[in-house]
Amino acid sequence: MAKSKKKGSKNNNNNSNNRQGKGASNNKSDQQQDSNNSNNNNNNNGPSSSLVNSKDNNLDTMDWLRNCESRRDPDGESYLQLEYQEDDVMMQYLQRFLEESTATKQVVEIVYQIWQQTVLSTLLASSKLWRKENVTAADQRQMKERLKLARYKINFILHHTVGAMLTSPDHKWKDRRDDLLQLCFQTLQLLPRLAESVPHHKSDVRQVIIHFEGKEFLSAVACETWDTLYDYGIPIDPDIFIPVLRRCAMLDILDKDWNMLGGWEDILKGLEAKCCPSGPILRLPCDAVLHEQTTILRNARNSMQCKFFSVRFMRYTEDQAPQRWRYFPKCSAPACSNIEYPNKLHPYRCRKCWYFHYCSKSCMEYCDEIMGLHPKFCKDTPTSKAQLCQKETETYLTHGSSWNGSGGNGDGENAPIVCAACGCSEEVVTSAGGADGGNMKRCSKCQKVYYCSRQCQEWDWRHGGHKQACTVASSNGKDAVTMVLTDTTSNGTSETATTDASSMLLAATGTDASQSLN
Repeated sequence: MAKSKKKGSKNNNNNSNNRQGKGASNNKSDQQQDSNNSNNNNNNNGPSSSLVNSKDNNLDTMDWLRNCESRRDPDGESYLQLEYQEDDVMMQYLQRFLEESTATKQVVEIVYQIWQQTVLSTLLASSKLWRKENVTAADQRQMKERLKLARYKINFILHHTVGAMLTSPDHKWKDRRDDLLQLCFQTLQLLPRLAESVPHHKSDVRQVIIHFEGKEFLSAVACETWDTLYDYGIPIDPDIFIPVLRRCAMLDILDKDWNMLGGWEDILKGLEAKCCPSGPILRLPCDAVLHEQTTILRNARNSMQCKFFSVRFMRYTEDQAPQRWRYFPKCSAPACSNIEYPNKLHPYRCRKCWYFHYCSKSCMEYCDEIMGLHPKFCKDTPTSKAQLCQKETETYLTHGSSWNGSGGNGDGENAPIVCAACGCSEEVVTSAGGADGGNMKRCSKCQKVYYCSRQCQEWDWRHGGHKQACTVASSNGKDAVTMVLTDTTSNGTSETATTDASSMLLAATGTDASQSLN
């Protein structure tokens, strides 16, 4: 709730006390006092009140939304909040906009551009900060505040503004339903490309911080989009939306802690119930392993949160919240999503508490030295709990996971071409530009499966089972991805697909900043 209302309430109480204290004041004095009180109350609303109610402003320019993070109330607090009431300044702007807007396609495009500018500028600011030679505590506090305001702004753009447009009974907004759904699709489609711009790094801890910070921000952004559709029960085309949601889930940027609805299967069931009136969503072979992975991420992060609460607030006894002492195959860096398997062990492991293990030197340095998590929690682990965690670790690494499925396009020559990982159709990839261009990519080894992006290919190779199913897979046992993707173009020629992840963010900034909704 905006703090300006609290201040107004306080002033009203003071004014009431002043009246009672005067006792026998004459009517003229009372009228003058009431007039002064009215003026004071108007002043307490600040210049924003007159700005909101001014009829001279064309709200379709969206300046009120574009620059909303810089607006402050008289107490210096941002008008952007996590939750709003009807009389908050931003909600007044939104109500006026819904009533007075011409509701053209251009207005929807401007909303998308503001969303895109907010996401890109925030990611660039985070990346720029951690590339500085010296990062001070003040720098970190300032960046934390910027990330918070960016999340609040994204929330207001999608959940409140786009959500209000989608659910408005006004015919002018009903006519924009397809454009608004296209906006939601484009927001989700851009996120995997942006995730590539902040990759994980095995040895550079600064790159890992950029990766974690960027990934958590993108997760919040993705969640605002699909949760808006879910909350308002907006009907969607699963053939369009589910593949891009599946791709975000593979990159662990769909839900930060997987607590909104649960793992991937829980999200599919939730969307089926509220957003897919035409029938159930078609499940792919990858969905089972994706749900297994996202459930591991959810449980592991919940375990770490319980450790935080236990140490910081002394909330649990030794036998409460038993997940604090359990083994989880996810890398112990909270935001990391790398999972170890019996044939691919994490190289760093604590042999004292057995809880902490890391996929890389940079994750270990982040947890041990920068965050100080391992030293704090390790000494808090009772011997009996460490022994239990050791036993669970050894059991998992001996037996591991038995899932060995693989996607594909069927055996028939005329089977429709779809991405073997996320299920995106060739038609959608071609029309929407795809994650890595406008053409599907085919595995150059077996020539049997297609992918919409390198991200999907890598996921299916490492997790989806194609490494085992590929008829000409390398037999040297190396874990590195050795497949080569080829573009399948209309003239039958093939070109090697390449992706420069380090320049993807700048490319997205230059290419997509003026992108319009199709």
